[in-house]
Parts: sequence; C-alpha cells; structure tokens
Amino acid sequence: MKFNDTADGLGLIQDCEDLTNLGAAGISGSTALMKTFTRWINAWNHKVSTIILKSQDNWDFDDSNKSTYPVLTTNLVASQQDYILPTGTLKLKRVKLAADGTNWYWAEPIDSDEATGGTTATTFSTNEDASKPKYDVVGNSIFIYPTPTANRTSCLKIWIAREMDEFTTASTTTEPGFDEPFHRMLSLGASYDYAVQHTLPNANLIRQTLNDYELKLESYFRLKLKDKVNRMVPAKQDNH
Repeated sequence: MKFNDTADGLGLIQDCEDLTNLGAAGISGSTALMKTFTRWINAWNHKVSTIILKSQDNWDFDDSNKSTYPVLTTNLVASQQDYILPTGTLKLKRVKLAADGTNWYWAEPIDSDEATGGTTATTFSTNEDASKPKYDVVGNSIFIYPTPTANRTSCLKIWIAREMDEFTTASTTTEPGFDEPFHRMLSLGASYDYAVQHTLPNANLIRQTLNDYELKLESYFRLKLKDKVNRMVPAKQDNH
C-alpha cells in the first residue's frame, strides 16, 4: 500500500480516514492530522520491524526501501580498537576481518571480561590470536581483538539489522519496506492510537484485528525460508 494516495484512495492514510470515520481528506487535507498520523504510522513501522526481527528464520529481513545492503565495510586502522556502528543499528549479526589484508576470519563475540592475557584492553588485546579474532560490543561501538597492527583497506565487514526508513508528511507513493500482505498493520495501528485517544467505539475491534495480524506476521516470518529443513537428532549420552 502506498503511504498517501489521494487520487485512488488506496493509501495507508486513506485507510486511516476510513477506520477513524474522518472521511476523505479528513487527514490528508489537514496539516496537523497528517503530522500526527505520520508519527503514529512511523511508530508502528518500527514496531512491525521488531516483530519481524524477533520472528524471522534464516531469511534475513531488511527494509526494501534501502538502496544498500545491511553490510558495512570499513578500513582497519593501526592501533585503533573501537569502530562506531551507524545510527539506526538494531542488531549486530556477524563480524569478519582480514588483519593481514589477505586472509579473512570470522570474529567471535566476546565480553571483555572473558578476554585473556591481561587486565587492560591494551594488554589482553596483544595476547589474542589474529587468526581467531574476537569482538566486544560496547554502547554503539565494537572493539576488535587483537588490536590491528597496520592500516588495512576495506578489511572489516559487519553484518547488521537496521531501522526502517521513516515516512514524512510529503510521502506519497512510498510503500512500507516489508511484505505487502501486512502493510495494513501500519494504518490499523495509527487508527487504533487515534481511536483510543478519542474513545471511538471501534477501538477494540481495531485492536483485535491488529492482534490477528501480529500472530500471522510472526508465523509468516518464522517459516519464510522453506528451503532449510530442521531435523531432530538423538542427543549424545555419556555412559561413563
């Protein structure tokens, strides 16, 4: 669904106008209400993305409105241990680096308290094996172990999950960046916020419809990658 389709009446804003009984142009024709409903739709857009990230199988979700893949590539800098993650990073999935500029290794997540060989970042970093790199997430940065000993171009790759793009009041043909069967969750969510605020009689019905969508969304993304089969295997037993 488009965000705001005043020509054919098929947008999210137009669905909100129907659900709230504000009527045609009741929202799209009001500067104040457009700001309010855009804010609510964005809030529900982020909520939907968190449900997807929680439910997804091995099919990694990303906003289809993005023009790049959720893979960051940056340089390793000599003696620099910390690397700042971009704003909007929701989850760090994997880290891979080539400390020597040639050989790539997956880095293992670790808490700094688990590192060996010293009591400070400098001392225990020098004792880590470059062929078995590790990383620690601190705030909005990751710390690499061992600390790079030389500048290396494009030798750090980070896979992330990131926030959805937001709509603006000027958005028109832009659609939500997730699967279309669930687009209406955004207009239902925004309409529910309005219905609760104005004690509309259909508030509970909208909420029930939203609950049904949420259950279907979780089930859908939990089984989206059909090509991978989960198998049960017998547990090993120690008879000694």
